[in-house]
Order: sequence, then C-alpha cells, then structure tokens
Amino acid sequence: MTTTFRRIRATALSVSAALAMIPLTGLAQVPPPTAPAAAAAGDPPDRVARLNYFAGTVTLEPAGLTDWSYAVLNRPLTTGDQLWADANARAELHAGSTALRLDQQTALDIVNLNDTTTQLKVTQGTLSAHVRALPAGQNFEIDTPNVALVATSPGLFRVDVAADGSSTTVTLRAGNATLYGDGGSFQMSAGQQIQFVGTNLQQQTGGSAPALDAFDQWIASRDRAEDNSISARYVSREIPGYEDLDANGTWRSVPNYGEVWVPTVAVSAGWAPYHEGHWAWVAPWGWTWVDDAPWGFAPFHYGRWAYIDRSWAWVPGPVVVTQSPVYAPALVAFVGGGGGGGAHWGVDLAIGGAVGAGVAWFALGPGEPWHPAYHYSPTYYNRINNVNITNVHNTTIINNVTNIHNTYINQNAPGAITAVPANAFIRGESVAQAARPFNAQALAHAQIGAGAPAIAPVQQSFAGALRPANVGAPAALAQRQVVATRAPVVPPAYHDTLAQRFAAGGGKVAGAGEPVVRTAAPAAFAAAAHSGKPGAVATPAGFRVINRAQVHPVGPQGAPGHGNEAQAVQAPNRAEQQAHAPNGAAPKPQAEGAPRANEANEGHENGVPRPQGEAAEHAQPEAHDARPAEAGAPPQHAPEGEHAQPESQHAAEAPHGEAPGGVPQHTEEAAPKQHAEEAAPAPHANPHPAEQQHAAPHPAPHPAPAPHPAQHPQAQQHPAPQHKPEGEHKDEHTH
Repeated sequence: MTTTFRRIRATALSVSAALAMIPLTGLAQVPPPTAPAAAAAGDPPDRVARLNYFAGTVTLEPAGLTDWSYAVLNRPLTTGDQLWADANARAELHAGSTALRLDQQTALDIVNLNDTTTQLKVTQGTLSAHVRALPAGQNFEIDTPNVALVATSPGLFRVDVAADGSSTTVTLRAGNATLYGDGGSFQMSAGQQIQFVGTNLQQQTGGSAPALDAFDQWIASRDRAEDNSISARYVSREIPGYEDLDANGTWRSVPNYGEVWVPTVAVSAGWAPYHEGHWAWVAPWGWTWVDDAPWGFAPFHYGRWAYIDRSWAWVPGPVVVTQSPVYAPALVAFVGGGGGGGAHWGVDLAIGGAVGAGVAWFALGPGEPWHPAYHYSPTYYNRINNVNITNVHNTTIINNVTNIHNTYINQNAPGAITAVPANAFIRGESVAQAARPFNAQALAHAQIGAGAPAIAPVQQSFAGALRPANVGAPAALAQRQVVATRAPVVPPAYHDTLAQRFAAGGGKVAGAGEPVVRTAAPAAFAAAAHSGKPGAVATPAGFRVINRAQVHPVGPQGAPGHGNEAQAVQAPNRAEQQAHAPNGAAPKPQAEGAPRANEANEGHENGVPRPQGEAAEHAQPEAHDARPAEAGAPPQHAPEGEHAQPESQHAAEAPHGEAPGGVPQHTEEAAPKQHAEEAAPAPHANPHPAEQQHAAPHPAPHPAPAPHPAQHPQAQQHPAPQHKPEGEHKDEHTH
C-alpha cells in the first residue's frame, strides 16, 4: 500500500490483556433489570431511539447541525436530535420498549436519552407515549410550555400543546403521572384529561378522558401489532425494531446457535448484511450503519449474523434477564484493521480504471467480540459483547483487537465482504451503489479489526444520506420556554472526543474534505440566573427548571393543597383501567363504550386544541411501511362546527387510602365544590410561527358561603374559530 492515507498515524485504543480474556457469557439483547446500573464514567449510553415509521412529511435536525433534512428510517436518534411532523403527517419512534407517536404539526426534541433517563420536549403539537416498563431508577419526562409530566408508572400518556404555547392538555389513558409547575406538583391518574394554562398548574378544564379520536385509534392499532408480535418471544422488547421482524422473516431453531431469524422479503440474490444502506457519523459512537430495509435496525445493532444453509440468518442469542441490551453502531469487522480505531484500515480498490483507496467490511459472526473505537470501561466491553453461543473458535484468538489469523466466521461466506471507495464511505453515500469488487486474495495478508477505521468525519458525514428539506419546526418554537424538572445536558455532538482523537491522529481521506470536530456547546446550554421563583433553579435558555425537592402539592386550580387531597375528577373504574396487560404491557386505553364525561366532544379530536386549517375529516396519511394490522381505517371525525363546549367539572374530594407513591393521604375538610359554569372552548392551535397569547382567565367572585370567600377563576369566552378544510393529503417523502 503506497498511498498516504494508508499510513495514517492514529492513536489506537489500548486494550489490556485482562480485557482481552474476558469470558463471553450471556447476550446484550435482554429485558431491563429491576434497577438499572449506572454507566461507568465515559461510557456511551446503552439506549438510542429509532424512527421506525412515518407518513407524510417528517423532517430531522440532528444534534450539531443547523439545517433540517427529510427523515429516513432506522437512523439512530439520541440526545439533541429534533423531529418535526408537518401537516397531515405522523411518525413513530421507539426508545427501548417505549413507543412515541407524533401527530401532525408536532415539534419534538430529545433533551436527554441515556441508560436511566428519557427526557423529551414538545413545544407544539401532539405526542403520545406508551411506556411499557418503568423499572426502579428509570425516569420518563415530557416537558411542555405549561407543565412537566413525569411518569410514576407504566402507562399511556398524551400531551397536546397549543400552537401558540398558551395551553397544554394532558390525557392519561393508563398509568399515573406527576405534573410539575412553578412551586407545585399535581397527581394525575388513568382516565383523566386536564388542560393547563400558564406555568403554575392553573387548570382551564378538566374531567374524564374522552372517547378515542382518530389519532388514539391509530395508536391502538400500532400497540395491538406490538402486543401480538411473534418476535417478542425471541427478542427483548427493549431492542428497538423487534416488531418489524414479524412481517419480514421467519424464526427457526438451528444447532449451536439456537433461535435465528431469516429475512424473507426485500432480500435480493447475493444479498449480504451491511450491504444496502449507508454510513453516518453519530456521536458519541462514531461511524454508524443505517440500513435501508424497513426491518433493518435490530439485526444490525444487536446480535450477530451467520451464513446457514446458503442463506444469512440473524442470531440474537438466548434471552438473559440480568442486564439490559447495549446498542452498538455497527457490528462488523473491517478488512485492513480498524479494531479499536486502528490505523491500518485501507484496502486497494479498482476505481475508475485505477487503484484507489477503499474501505471494506463484513458482518461479525456468533461469538466474535466487537471492539469499540470510543472510550469504554471493562464492564461496558463485557456487556456489549455478552454472547452465549457455542462455537469452535479459540477464545484467545477471537478476542484480539486486531485479528491477523483470519479466523472470522463470515469472511469467506458468499458476498460477505463489501467494499466502497473511501470517499463514498466518509460522505455517507449509498453503499449498494458505490460498492466495488473486492479481491478475496487480499485477505491472506490483511489485518482484520472488529471495530472502526480511525477516520475523522467531514461535513457530509453527519447527515449521511439525508436530503436537505425546506420544511422544519417554526423558528419561533426554538425560543419557546418549557417547564422541566431536569436541566438539559449538552449533547455528545458538541464534545466529540472520538472525532477529536481521529483528527489528531491524522485520520483524513484525500479529497473528502477537512475533518469537522465540535468541542464547544452553543450558548443556549449556558445556565442563566433564574428570577427567584419558588422551587426553581438556574437554568439554560428555553427551560424553566423546577426543583422537585421544593415543590408543594396543589389543588385542582393550582392553589396549594394538603397532601394532594384536592384532585381533579377521578376516572370511573380506575382500578380496572390500571390493571396490567399481558407481556408486561401497560394497561389498555379506555374502551369506546366506557363512561364519557362530555358526550358532545366524542368527535372533537380528544377534546384538545388542533391546528387551524385541519380538515374536518382527518385523512389517514399513507403509511410509509404500513402493516396489515392497520388495514382498518379509523372512523372519521364529526365536523368541527358541531363540537359542543365541554361542561364544567366539579372538584372531587380525595379518596381515602394511599397516594400513587404509597404515601398515606391525610383526610381533611373537603374544599367547597366549584360553581357550575360553562367553560370556554379549548383554544385551537395556530400553524403560524407567530406567538399569539390568549388572555389569561380573569378571576371572578364566587358566590360562596361566608366561611369560604375563595376566588375562582372563570375561563374567558372566545369565539369559536372557523376551520377551512385542507386540500388532499400529499406525502412529500418520496425519496
């Protein structure tokens, strides 16, 4: 090898001899433990989110970038990434077993996603979260302009944020949650729906959750498909993408490897794993494989591949219940080295009639460890390589950082090795289109490393195959403040130590561009002094951080309460709604035949604000990867002109017994019932980015008895807006 790039000087990650001899037992694709262990300092998160479905125009702004791009399936999403679902669009992503669904005109930010915390920000639109499991030590939080929702049990939680940010409607179909505002906390239970204004837990309307609307029914159909997943018998629900294996392959048992999955759809002749997709740089993991197949997530970030009976099979390994699955960016071996970010990663390829620089790789087989290029602890290394597969390979050989004995299982399998020009690799071009023939004889003298090449990313590496989009979240939403109980963390994209190390070691490909390394966070992450609100702390721009230790329970109208005894109207049959479903699923949503608080609101899109201009009959978007379970179209909504104003609800006395957290509630004198008055209709969202604030409700004297001269807020009446039907839905995602 004579080219300069093949003599790149890189500081290879040292791996101790003791680490190399770590025994491989178990497998990193298992359900979460009862109490997740904290990651060692410097280890990357075990979890990522995966965009697994979208219909209509959905765009993405990855952390570190400033431009929106059209979203693609299977791209790992992590801290700092932002999603926008445009008009008539829907999207679904999974973070472990938690399903997140976005309705149209919704802005979602992933504030923090790690081993113990899922923190999301919604500044406009509708987000539904199905939290299937919430082990001790796990935290799930949704921050909105009016309240911060913190789940206290598994459940089905929905927030609807008005387009102007003036109100947030929270609906709990199952489970329990604590809502936080300025100096206060409020408990919500299954079957409730409450609309909040301001930031002090002031309630505009409240009552029982209404009948399922079209968005809820779509969610229910997605949940049914997951509940009935065959693959959940073989793969942990904590691995994103398990549900897509059912319709795209078959499971069978083979000697030595146990249960394996064989793809049967969209697999062309000569297909091999890690051949149809592209590479992208995603911090802190570095070079990450993004597969093109609708099912192409779980089999490329967990488990291993084996060539069995003239076909490729994914080997997830046996389920172990003692540790959580660990995400890997790509479980491959690079020809020419690459283990731990090694220097000798280049291969010779025929490019345009000449010999040029190339990168080649193949899938790791069962029992073969993968060596991260980023910093990791011995515990992390053991967990990410936690396999329990019978194989014939010498443990000492397969644990070497750079394997010079050519003992990898898949290196001689038909079509296993994929090679592309180095420029195509680093720029995230389509591998299937850029692939070049590889001379298998080169393996005889080549080093093979199960890790990643020590090449620093360039500007195109971060977007990969993403196409620039002219649609994204309105700019005003980036300035909208949300209530939170945790300050945002700086995304790894802004302190990319792996890219810095590769660049410092000379990891550059001639003609591909200069390395891009980010080491400074934007000013938005700098803490600013708070105005001194009770229970609040210093917070970065855009966040109103509430100190949980200093808040007090509040009553149904935002006034200080006593032990949370003054709660909103309790839902009927709560005990039945909170019963856990089979397979560890959260309780099912309330059936359509269940008692309803506001019969007139049955067709009113869950009784929450909707964007102006939304069609009276919400058209079901065309599915990008529709499933048979979704064949039945949801019923259409009643025309918005027929929506009746919801009736007011009386404040209910607290039930005797214990609070959701198990703390006994103290029974005190019941508060006087709220005067019955007709509430104003829920404000409809405005699709324009202009921040239009509704006038705050004016308190009106309550004709209460002398001993209770309290003031009760009365909702201001607003004229019902006129809705214009939208044009025919058009899916702009055509690539």
